Formats: sequence, C-alpha cells, structure tokens
Amino acid sequence: MRPALRTAIWLSVLALGTIAAADGLSVKRIPKQGDSTKYTMSVEFQANGGRGTIEATLLEQVSAVDKDGNYTVQQTQIDAKGTFDAEEFDIPARPPITMTYKPNRTVTSIVGSLIDADSYRVETLATVIDPGKDLKVGDVWTEELKEDKTLGTKNTRLEYKLIGEEKVGNIDTLKIKGMGKETEGVNTPLHEFTIWLSKADGVMIQLESRWTNAPFPGVSAPVSATIKITKAAA
Repeated sequence: MRPALRTAIWLSVLALGTIAAADGLSVKRIPKQGDSTKYTMSVEFQANGGRGTIEATLLEQVSAVDKDGNYTVQQTQIDAKGTFDAEEFDIPARPPITMTYKPNRTVTSIVGSLIDADSYRVETLATVIDPGKDLKVGDVWTEELKEDKTLGTKNTRLEYKLIGEEKVGNIDTLKIKGMGKETEGVNTPLHEFTIWLSKADGVMIQLESRWTNAPFPGVSAPVSATIKITKAAA
C-alpha cells in the first residue's frame, strides 16, 4: 500500500473514533452514560390465527456504566399503534424497561412491567455477543449458552457472520447476519436477522429480523413476526 494512502486510512479511522483496530473490526459496545438513541419500529406478526401490525417509536438511553464495563439501558415507548385482522387497536403507554448488560452484550437483568422468563429468552435470542477479538469481513463466530434456571433462559445457540462495512444514511456501520435458536424442546423459537452496528461505538443503527415461534412476553401463543427497527433521524 502506498504511504500516502496508508496515512489517509489512519486519519479516517482516527477521525471517526472507530473501534476498528489496524488489522480488524470490532462489534464491542462502547456505552457512554447519558447517550440516547431514538428508533422507529415496524412489525408484521401472526398469532392466535390472525395477522397484525405494530408501528412504534422507541427511545433508548444509557443510564449507567460501571467501572467493569457493565451498562444499563432504559427503553421508553414514545408512541405506538397497531392493527389485528384489519381492526385498529390502542397500544397504551407503558413504564420504561430497564436492561443491564455485561460488557460482551449479554443481558443480566430486565426490570419493567410484563417481565418474565420469556423476556430473557427473547433478549438472549436477539443478542449480538462480542467475541472479544478483532474480526475481518467474512468471519463467523458462534456462542453456546447454557440454560439459566434463575432467569428462565434455555440452552441456546447463536451464530454470526460479519458481512461487510456499509453506510446507513451517513453512519458507517458493520453489517452482520445472525441466527439464534433454542436447542431443546419442540417448536423451538428461531430468530434470523441482519443487524447494522455503528463502527464508532457498536450502537444498533438498523435491524431486520424474522421470528418463528417467538415466546414474546405477555402473549399466550408463539408468534411469527418480521420486524424492522431503524435509528430515527436526529
């Protein structure tokens, strides 16, 4: 590589404040207390023999970061509306949900209304776990999580592939394809997704996912759904 080009690449890395190392990329979350991100969410789902949609706006705020790198995020529903079998229904406001994570993104606590074991199962199936090392485009990594009887999670396998680097709007991101599935029982839940994470701090910028037999909290039957979440314009 020509010296001038190498210098330009290094300057661009420094200017972005990216978490990429000279010889790799990282999916590590770098939380900062007080940071907030607004998202729009669109859901199409099937449950109890019917079809529905949900449109919502969510706000996520980093409320705490401790000395060990564990961090707490508060999620607030700003607005939401839905339909089921073409009939509109109200989605009432709910108290914020507070979630605490280890530095590698695994959840350790969820506090809020309607929180139960299914909440932890869904969060686990949707997690991009940091492998703790630099990656390059095309790399794959897996995680095998044992059941946690206290939280109510099941034996779970997570698979990921770093597809590439991509701009979402004006944000530089890492594009990752992933899959999460429980490995015991029948009609086990499956989550297949593509996620775009900010290169600068690992924050989710966009998510496209498909759920099969999802154990969504507060729903009496497994749900199949497609979900798109996008960072709202500032």
